[in-house]
Amino acid sequence: MVAFIIYWAAILVCIAWGVISIGFSVFYLSRKENGNLWAFAFFNVLAGIVLAIILVIYKTWDFNITTYSSLIYTILASYGVLTILQAILGREPKTAPQA
Repeated sequence: MVAFIIYWAAILVCIAWGVISIGFSVFYLSRKENGNLWAFAFFNVLAGIVLAIILVIYKTWDFNITTYSSLIYTILASYGVLTILQAILGREPKTAPQA
């Protein structure tokens, strides 16, 4: 039962983090504070790594629960797309050199 709770808690926390990350990304983009998106991209990478480790653990060892790896793969893919978008949009425009 504990393995089931850990598995679904990890999935739900990662989904919640993705929604929060998108919300703050839109907030910072609307305020033209693009540099803050790099932090969210970094945290998305960390969340993706944690979710990938959980996927490997649950696929390797048998915990007698049904794993929905297609859901985890979808979350990981969405993290990848979101991270790339945040990295691209997080660039600050270069300022002209002061003379």
